[in-house]
Amino acid sequence: MASNSKIEWTTHTFNPWIGCTEVSPGCAHCYAKDMMERRYHRVEWGAGKPRSRTTADYWKQPARWQRRAQLAGNRERVFCASLADWLDHEVPIAWLADLLTLIQTTPQLDWLLLTKRPEHWSERLHEVVRLKHKGADTLAAAWLDGKAPTNVWLGTTVENQAQAERRIPLLLTLPATLRFLSCEPLLEAINLLKCLPSNVRSENRLHWAICGGESGKEARTFDLQWARSLRGQCQAAGVSFFFKQTGSHAIDSSEQHAMQHSLKDPKGGNLAALPEDLQTREIPTQRVPLRNGEVL
Repeated sequence: MASNSKIEWTTHTFNPWIGCTEVSPGCAHCYAKDMMERRYHRVEWGAGKPRSRTTADYWKQPARWQRRAQLAGNRERVFCASLADWLDHEVPIAWLADLLTLIQTTPQLDWLLLTKRPEHWSERLHEVVRLKHKGADTLAAAWLDGKAPTNVWLGTTVENQAQAERRIPLLLTLPATLRFLSCEPLLEAINLLKCLPSNVRSENRLHWAICGGESGKEARTFDLQWARSLRGQCQAAGVSFFFKQTGSHAIDSSEQHAMQHSLKDPKGGNLAALPEDLQTREIPTQRVPLRNGEVL
């Protein structure tokens, strides 16, 4: 399948706007900030700094992907906002409404909406409803009423135990066809059991976890044992697991040595070069709604 993204777990990457504010330890060495603020001098990061909307021509790309997927009879995944956060409250609400309209008009695309701000979900959607903009209010109102868009996979970033315990319970309360975690950069071992409410319903579950170490010159240490622990927890819970990369500064405490990377693979993402027990890249199957409201 053709792809415009180098990210291994998606088909495409789409950025409706660019810019963000750092909110937790995982943001410390943000590649988007380094690229857009320091190297390209396009957008300044931080609270109160204006976000930059991408061009109208760029916004036409998902419609082309939609047509192609429809003709081929398949689905394509779109990771939305790799250079931003779709629930950033400093983004003009009309931009979010436009994004929801785009999602609504591309049903053959599975939109992967990842956020570090799940606590803003309700507030932002209520703002879209009040705006009454291009039909996005209909989608937002239905979502708030528990009817999640069938082509949205909803995810949150959990880089350490503190953020896992804060964000995962919030994610589980939000209506979603499929829920996922981005444990990248993973900064320590995570115990998922401590993050799951005792009264969580079977339909309010996690479906997918993406795991990886930090890349770049300032990359923090990543222990492969953290990934093995997370993989084991996912296997026990029936959650798909995707190991993306070791990062630039990985160790394996089970063998007391550091990982060696080639110059061609500084991020440690070459699947064949990974330890055999971490050569796992599972993609969950989207649950398709039936006429009676049940799901497969």
